[in-house]
Amino acid sequence: MRAALVEALPAGNLTLRDVAAREPEPGELRLAVEACGICGTDLHILAGESYRPRLPFVLGHEPVGRVRQVGAGVPDSWLGRRITMTLFKGCGRCALCARGDERLCPDLVAVLGVVSSWGGFAEEMIVPAALAVDVPPALTAVQAATLVDAGATAANAAEVVLRSGATTVLVLGGGPVGLLTAELLARGGAHVSVTEPLDARRAVLEGFGHTVATGLDELDGSFEAVVDCTGVPSVVMPALALLRPRGLFVVVGYAEVPRLDLALVARNELQVHGIRSGSRAHLESVLDAAARSEIRLPPVSVWTLDHINDAFAALRDGRVAGKAVIDTINHEE
Repeated sequence: MRAALVEALPAGNLTLRDVAAREPEPGELRLAVEACGICGTDLHILAGESYRPRLPFVLGHEPVGRVRQVGAGVPDSWLGRRITMTLFKGCGRCALCARGDERLCPDLVAVLGVVSSWGGFAEEMIVPAALAVDVPPALTAVQAATLVDAGATAANAAEVVLRSGATTVLVLGGGPVGLLTAELLARGGAHVSVTEPLDARRAVLEGFGHTVATGLDELDGSFEAVVDCTGVPSVVMPALALLRPRGLFVVVGYAEVPRLDLALVARNELQVHGIRSGSRAHLESVLDAAARSEIRLPPVSVWTLDHINDAFAALRDGRVAGKAVIDTINHEE
């Protein structure tokens, strides 16, 4: 099968070559990949700033495709179905795994397409049947690929905010996760403002009817909740200062903040809530919301597998207004 391999870290490019496809073991599905989204985590891995998988490795944790083969113990009813997946394979024994929070398992076995298990930047991949999630027929493979991780993460973040009762919410960052979070919050009745420095992304958000600012200095007033989707250290303290007493700060983008003054958190009795992707329920809910046209999706820029390095270059240069997706079925631009 054709695959895009990470052969060194840090790396500027992936290496395209043919590799042997693995047969599914008991409990596994062999997937013919149709599309796979590119996530910011992929960029961080290639830059040597995040997870370090054993090399060579195939990234791609936002795949969508059709089941081609099943391993022992898996019903034949899976064959031919279009599926995506949850990303985290936990120990299967702890309380967190039992309640569907495998992503928080202290003894993670694998994060598919990130570490330990090859991902979807290839023509085929292996997916544990227990992690498979059906894609609604109303969505194309490319549309569904925009939601696998970004959508599940946004659904988790939006659920936390709406459960808190916050109605005035600031979303930092208008990329795919920020846009989907804003859409889900608005659907839940919140009044949402979004900050985004890139002109193309602001234009999309404005076209969707969201209140948009270039930066925090353009905002007036305070908020009951802030969702940080940027991972930019310099926005954390100013954003915390925009929260009302007992406000909620939701951490989606990872940031190492060199000077974090927790006095502001203590004096205003602020709450800080971390988000690590989402559960199966979050993924299923956002796929359903998109299929019912209850939320709008980020605009999609599509590249073929053979041009995957062009996609990464466009993302690094800020030339992607929405979501970058690799179309694995089509081999010609």
